[in-house]
Amino acid sequence: MSPETIITVLNYLLSVSYIIVIVLYGIKFFTRESEQQKPFKITSVGLKWLVFLQFSYLAIRSFEYNHAPITSIFELMTLIAFGITVTYIYIEYKTGVRQSGFFILLIAGIFQIISTIFIREITEINPVLRSWLLGVHVSTALIGYSAIIISGIYGFLYLTMYWHIKSNKPSNFYRKLPSLQLLEKLTANSIKFGFVFLTITIIIGAVWLLSAIEDFSYADPKLISTLAVWIIYLLGYISIKIYRTQSRTTMKLAVVGFVFTVFSILVVNFVFQSFHRFY
Repeated sequence: MSPETIITVLNYLLSVSYIIVIVLYGIKFFTRESEQQKPFKITSVGLKWLVFLQFSYLAIRSFEYNHAPITSIFELMTLIAFGITVTYIYIEYKTGVRQSGFFILLIAGIFQIISTIFIREITEINPVLRSWLLGVHVSTALIGYSAIIISGIYGFLYLTMYWHIKSNKPSNFYRKLPSLQLLEKLTANSIKFGFVFLTITIIIGAVWLLSAIEDFSYADPKLISTLAVWIIYLLGYISIKIYRTQSRTTMKLAVVGFVFTVFSILVVNFVFQSFHRFY
């Protein structure tokens, strides 16, 4: 079997694995309370398999094509999916909370499935994409955006659960979610984690930009959208660390940051011209 065939098989196997793991977490979330008490270790096993499979796919692809998978938006999507999944497995390990796995892995799965369908190897690669500094820049951005996406998911769950409790309408769906206090803690940690790595990303990007690109504009859509996300999370970071604002304010900032992040990743890359496009 040729390396290209192996990469193709792993690519489709990855999406199938995401679907299976998402379904497993969905079953765990939507089953009745009495059934949730039963051992369900298959979710953890499936999650570890997913991380191993995606790491293997990315490593084999990078080795075979002699470049990091950053040459197209669809390669970036599989990296984002990997970042979300790795970030979530860390959160699950630290907290022992699995109720939110269905929602987070669903987002990661959507990114991966889109990547699986549309990803293609580019025959001619811009030499800029082989820069080690750019590789670090993309890696820190991956971690930051993954944490931001997860904080947005937790923020959305917090707000919907809060409004549900306030309306005094009982529902088994919200009873299965983590408590408001735990959701607040998870969101706050994700915001701080994402803000730190996004700040590192911007600093490294500024250093790399001055040395790698001669003709660029600070009015570039990608720069503007990234700065907008950073400002939103700066406000969230300040509200958490200094002013101790109400939880709902922090959760709303997390959701707004999530929307801007998705806009930056998808819409800006597809619609607007940017010096970030090297393919």
